[in-house]
Amino acid sequence: MTDPAATPSPPAGLLVVGESTFTKRIEAIRPTGSPSWLLMWTTRGRGVVHHGDTALTTSAGQLVLIEPGVRHSYGVAPDAGKWSLLWAHFRAPQGNWLGTSGRLTPAASGAAEAIDAAFDRLRRYARLTADHIPPSPVHLPAFAARPEQQALAMCALEEIVRLAHLTGVPAAPPGPDPRIARVQQLIAETPEAPHTLNSLAAVAGLSPSRFSHLYASATGHSPMQEVRTRRLRRAARLLTGTGMSVAAVAGTVGYGDQFHFSRAFRREFGLPPSSYRHNGEVPGWD
Repeated sequence: MTDPAATPSPPAGLLVVGESTFTKRIEAIRPTGSPSWLLMWTTRGRGVVHHGDTALTTSAGQLVLIEPGVRHSYGVAPDAGKWSLLWAHFRAPQGNWLGTSGRLTPAASGAAEAIDAAFDRLRRYARLTADHIPPSPVHLPAFAARPEQQALAMCALEEIVRLAHLTGVPAAPPGPDPRIARVQQLIAETPEAPHTLNSLAAVAGLSPSRFSHLYASATGHSPMQEVRTRRLRRAARLLTGTGMSVAAVAGTVGYGDQFHFSRAFRREFGLPPSSYRHNGEVPGWD
């Protein structure tokens, strides 16, 4: 196929809005670009747009924006029979809301529908007269030359581009595994209980090996590490908040052996229990 001659562009100061359906691999080619910005909103089918050294495919619900002076061509994608789109040529606006040449895919919920509505307004504004706003778009290009037409049309164009730039609300991360959450709650409420890996796995309804893997993946530590940490932090609160003896504190948080308790406490806080009582700070996690 022979490339068509260079496709003319509207004058830089004229805002033109239209609707087209293309069927050819090359529908337009502008080796030196256009004096105006070009915005294309695909409604059906697929197109291929070459701008500068970049080629991109656009499908329904995607915008393509091309800066003035950037060489470009466009036509139907090889695997598509047609490409339907709404488009607008317009001069550069005041303010930096356009960005650069490229494809924009609206991600925010409802953005595509809002862009469709904004294009309808854009086409009505381009046909605005002194006393009449057309009730619905006409399927012919509209040329907006008067200042009031262009001012309203630029508002709709800015709305379209800003809608396309919305990223949407990120998907919420998956919630905690209820089986792991159930065990965490049990440990937090009864750290002094004689928990074992097997007993905690039974609460989760899992085998010990599977439970250990899931627990570590969810929390970054083993279940028995959490039991130990919860016991020792509760012990620290008892030491600083009560007059209980070290032996009584050890028994209260689940340690039958005071020596074992003192050794574990020192590893956790850097002080033996008796010294911590006079010098330590109450930890924030109970």
